[in-house]
Amino acid sequence: MSDIPNIDPEMAAAMAQMQELVRGLPVLTEGVDPMPKVRERYLFGRRYWNHDAPELAEVVNETVVTAERVVPIRIYRPSDESSLPVLVFSHGGGFVVGNLDSHDKICRLLALHSGAAVIAVDYALAPEFKFPRPLEEVRAVLDALPGLAASYRLDAGRVALGGDSAGASISLGVALELRDANPAQFQSLRSLLLYYGNFGLGVDSESARKFGTPEYGLDVNKMKFYRASYVAEPAHHDDPRLNQLRANLQGLPPTFLAAAGLDPLLDNVPALAEKLAAVGVSHQVKIYDGVLHGFLHLTRSVAKARQALAEGGDALRTAFN
Repeated sequence: MSDIPNIDPEMAAAMAQMQELVRGLPVLTEGVDPMPKVRERYLFGRRYWNHDAPELAEVVNETVVTAERVVPIRIYRPSDESSLPVLVFSHGGGFVVGNLDSHDKICRLLALHSGAAVIAVDYALAPEFKFPRPLEEVRAVLDALPGLAASYRLDAGRVALGGDSAGASISLGVALELRDANPAQFQSLRSLLLYYGNFGLGVDSESARKFGTPEYGLDVNKMKFYRASYVAEPAHHDDPRLNQLRANLQGLPPTFLAAAGLDPLLDNVPALAEKLAAVGVSHQVKIYDGVLHGFLHLTRSVAKARQALAEGGDALRTAFN
């Protein structure tokens, strides 16, 4: 990893440590090996990074029942205060891997930094479940918020949507759908928190060409596999809930946009920022130099991961207050 030009030294050391953690385990490839084994390896690789997750006032596993599935969620309360605002968080993992445990520490840190409760959604994964199923399940959690608010002393009138990578795409897609389908519910949406998402640029972007090789972690072949697993209908590639750079972004709430400087998805963030500026949506853009896609997991040893979560939490706190 030290051979990557301009890589942050802490990032290089963390990537070497990640490789050491899985040394001796069978190499698994998405699209070739069984998905349960690929998902298990993904979780194993993140267990070390979640080990020192901070204690919170309350962490509760819950469910939201939909017509198709019982959706697991996890509620993180950073304090005993009542009427806490809520971040509904969707995890990354290319829509095919990840769950409540893989992003546990990320959610805990966001709760601490923002002062808000975080509700993490264990949405249905591809390729078993396709677009727009994850968006539908996040919508179901939003619909269930009044009941959850009564049980867990939350403020359903102050809500944010956020996530990393695939979760950022899901969150922005849900916000756009909510704006058009339920304006009254949309009024409770105070902020978007979007870390290194793919908002519509394909594998031909400049950053994908520059950083889309295996040594950068998220290579072009993985990107193609994730998209093929998630999107079943050709028409869905142009759905504004997925190809958000072609969407009407008017009226969205204040948005925090973060990118990794050595990420094939990097170009998506300034492209989205330009579109938001064109329609007058308040937004912040943070590009963390020298780090790779997925760096938020590495808070045990990468200062920029801690910084990115702290700055995102501060943005939420400002939006809620």
